[in-house]
Amino acid sequence: MQDKKSIIIFSTEGEALDNIVLTANDAGFGEISVSDGSGARDLLTEKHFDVVLVNTPLEKEFGLDLAAFASKQGCGVIICAASKHCNDIAKRINEMNAFILPRPLNKNILTQAFRFVLLSRNIRLGLENKNSELEAKLKDVKLVDRAKCVLVEYLRISEADAHRQIQKRAMDMRLPQVEIARDILKTYEM
Repeated sequence: MQDKKSIIIFSTEGEALDNIVLTANDAGFGEISVSDGSGARDLLTEKHFDVVLVNTPLEKEFGLDLAAFASKQGCGVIICAASKHCNDIAKRINEMNAFILPRPLNKNILTQAFRFVLLSRNIRLGLENKNSELEAKLKDVKLVDRAKCVLVEYLRISEADAHRQIQKRAMDMRLPQVEIARDILKTYEM
């Protein structure tokens, strides 16, 4: 784990909280924040955390809604609960990207959970970034295809000729084909 990783721990228990903080420190988290859950959503909106640990139940709520909110913010989520509740929690958070740990907590298992959640979060963020890149490329391809259709319609040329024309302009002007396509669409689709 890198030194700059951040965690926020939502918990109301004293001794368990102290042990979680010590374990997080030993696991290499560079920034460790603690809250009893008050104003938690505001905290998560204002500041980015790599990992959110919710030690259920919290003072004003059980904590599963908070965990779901944290997951939607892109945080890795760990939910700690009494072992008798873990199966029910697992069923309720089926779609959420969270790791459930039964209490009492074991330092080695908690350390492994930190590593697993960080790895899982990094993989998920990498896939989301790749997906965004692919969506942008697809949008560009659709734009170029639309420009080709416009050239075919207005200039009465074949699709292959329209494609070559866009490629040639892009090479001559040293611009990406998508820029040429935008220019064509501006010209013909006023």
